[in-house]
Amino acid sequence: MKNEKYQKYINNFRRRLARHLRPGIGISCDIFPSEDGGAILEFKLGDGLENDDRYQALSPSIGTALTKVNQRAFSGNFGSMRFGGTSTLLEPNRIIYIKESNPNEWNDDAAQRDIEKLLSNSKRAEK
Repeated sequence: MKNEKYQKYINNFRRRLARHLRPGIGISCDIFPSEDGGAILEFKLGDGLENDDRYQALSPSIGTALTKVNQRAFSGNFGSMRFGGTSTLLEPNRIIYIKESNPNEWNDDAAQRDIEKLLSNSKRAEK
């Protein structure tokens, strides 16, 4: 079930990030939507990877959607977890965004902010 709000954000994010990557690096995205309008976006980066988007089944909450994502940052009872704004998890070749339903988290400005934060974290890690 493709969602225009999610897809616009993903396309803007991909467009903005691609200019910072070397040629041939692809960005795929798994989308884990929740009933409240938030979603988890799992971006994978890799050499020769297709720019492909895969929508997963709708979950009752962001916490429930998180149980479907292979990640190491959170454990415990996901059903009771609440997230506000945008939370970012960085792993090798993977960026996971946990985004609430607020429209300000899904517009082009949000994609720009997320890229700026991502790049500033990357520069700090290089030092």
